[in-house]
Amino acid sequence: MITSRLTAPLLIAVSAALTVGCASDSHLRREDGRNAAVGAVGGAVIGAVTGGDALTGAAIGAVAGAVIGRLMVDGRERQVYSDGRGGRYWVDEDGRRHAVR
Repeated sequence: MITSRLTAPLLIAVSAALTVGCASDSHLRREDGRNAAVGAVGGAVIGAVTGGDALTGAAIGAVAGAVIGRLMVDGRERQVYSDGRGGRYWVDEDGRRHAVR
């Protein structure tokens, strides 16, 4: 049985996993996962150092890392191109095309 102390961190961790899973292509999913992992480690460290719960800090950090990472990626100005068939796309730093939705 899950205690009330673990309910909030568990819900936050599930939300982080769902947020990361919503990325539209594998490159962005990997990047979101990396951002969430970095946020989780940072959150756990901060939680432990401040005398709080490391698990709660990790869950909050994971959500923050994924969301902030996604905002940084989507916040960049991009040149949008047309493929001649009505499709629109942008090109990342590695030369890969991504559809504009």
